Amino acid sequence: MGGRSRNCGLAVALLAMVSVPVMAQTCTTQAKMASDTRTALANEALMLGSAVKAGDANAVKAATVAEYASNFAPIEHAVDTTSEKLKGDTLRVTQVYLLDASTRKAGDTSDTEFTCPLKDTTSETDFSFSSLPPGVYGFAMVEAAGGDRSWLLSFLLLQQGSGWKMAGFYPHPRTAVGKDGLWYWTAARANVKAKMPWLAWVQYDEANELLRPASFVSSTDLDKLLAEQRAGAPPALSDGISVQTPLVVKGTGVQEFHFTAIANEQAGDGGSLHLVLHYAAEPLAGAEPNRVRDAAAAEAMIKAHPELRQGYGTVIVFADMPGQNPSVLSLPMTEIR
Repeated sequence: MGGRSRNCGLAVALLAMVSVPVMAQTCTTQAKMASDTRTALANEALMLGSAVKAGDANAVKAATVAEYASNFAPIEHAVDTTSEKLKGDTLRVTQVYLLDASTRKAGDTSDTEFTCPLKDTTSETDFSFSSLPPGVYGFAMVEAAGGDRSWLLSFLLLQQGSGWKMAGFYPHPRTAVGKDGLWYWTAARANVKAKMPWLAWVQYDEANELLRPASFVSSTDLDKLLAEQRAGAPPALSDGISVQTPLVVKGTGVQEFHFTAIANEQAGDGGSLHLVLHYAAEPLAGAEPNRVRDAAAAEAMIKAHPELRQGYGTVIVFADMPGQNPSVLSLPMTEIR
């Protein structure tokens, strides 16, 4: 699947990375958890969420494991930028999980998976980690809701003595333009049936982004979403697009563009969505030649797949060039003929 470019989807992955699972550890869901453990995890997560909402980076640092408290700048940045999004929101803990990896050996770099069957259902939530140090962990989800928007603040917690310390912070929005992930999932299904698979692809991607608590968390429902996305994808996208497998779109004459990502990004005022395109490019001399080429890239994509006009007022094009910052062009959709 194409990579995402949204600025609001901050994530500080401290101990966890997406990985291919190798061995299962013990997971306990909140329904089966001892009440004192469940309460302790929920209280710690709510305290951290309240500190983030207040922009109190010092309180978050004091509750962070020493390894990351000593290099706190990335977390502090995430706290500062996230707190701005939570003004007036109400916080509540929605899920907690207990992940026991205490039997792992120190220095073990193998991958670790936790499988968490949900009570009285056939569904499950799964966690995949790379090089997870031994210990007992908690994963807690705190919802921050206000008006027509909501954010999810997820925390990875490490048990230390009788208490818990933060070992990972993963904040991201739960809505885009006032619509939640289920809305985008339903819209994607409808657009597959309407023979608009390119638009559906981007909407499935948006649904996955909004519904997934963190990059290393999956679930039965998310697996179903991704399977639907693959099944409904146009042939050019069936294997996803990336730097290694770009989508080639022809422009005018002999011109062609190698796109590496297609995504959504919510406008700063939250009132509209941008269509975000990344493509691989070589540096050109001067800003104007880059601007002309970036505009041509946007026009080539929209002319090839006009259904992508729907729902977007602006196209943001990133020309990713080796060894330097990308050139970026914001182009109103009305300027693309």
